[in-house]
Amino acid sequence: MTERPHPLVRVERVADGNVIRIAMEEGEAPLNVFRPAKVEAMAKTVESVAGEAGCLVLYGDPVFSAGADLQAIEQAPQELRSAKIDAIAAASNRLIRAVREFPAPVIAAVTGVAAGGALGFALASDLIHVHEDAVFDTAYARIGLTPDNATPFFLVRTVGPYRARELLFDPDPIDAAQAVDLGIANERYEGSEAEFLAAVTERAVDYASGPTEAYARTKRLLDTAFEGGLDRHLERERSAIKRMSESDTFDEGLAAFFAERDPEWS
Repeated sequence: MTERPHPLVRVERVADGNVIRIAMEEGEAPLNVFRPAKVEAMAKTVESVAGEAGCLVLYGDPVFSAGADLQAIEQAPQELRSAKIDAIAAASNRLIRAVREFPAPVIAAVTGVAAGGALGFALASDLIHVHEDAVFDTAYARIGLTPDNATPFFLVRTVGPYRARELLFDPDPIDAAQAVDLGIANERYEGSEAEFLAAVTERAVDYASGPTEAYARTKRLLDTAFEGGLDRHLERERSAIKRMSESDTFDEGLAAFFAERDPEWS
């Protein structure tokens, strides 16, 4: 089943609707660059399907995205450029929050290029799977901008502050193998891009059949791991595991464990 909340945003429901794929389409813009309306539509779509699926896959067709439409910004009068950039940032921030708050795993399936703000979209996801030809590019320093879309936030937590500075100060493209080695991506796939998307979808189906509520609470614990020190984190863990211990999800997991069978997650 396919839906179109925006001319350049495609929603695909697979695995009986338990996996939702959202694609940002290239249209007439090269390398799938984006303007605020397209990103806003992506954000609204992610928000609207929260709770409807056990896993979400974000990807770009035919490439993930080269980031904001710099040509549109360059063509604007100079006094309007900051407003245009701010509008893109506002829409992008909404998308990033929607991805982080999505109550199930989110997988970014990266083909082609993920550059600038689009790299931030990928990093906001819970897992990043890359096609063998994929390239990550921080890009900002080349055009004299500071990074946005939470790119420094996620890079520091992924590769550490010193490597993050190197990646942002000296924005050389990062190929798929390097991305996996750096810990920016989880897995690299060979083969055609269609085979890649099918393989990522299979992984999404696996996650969608898992304990979704536990995944959602685990996401929140991971997101707050750097806040407030160890004592505060221990209290969050204690609160989360207490709530989960009262859930139907835990009841089924415990019963399946002692019955030596696979759990049947609802």
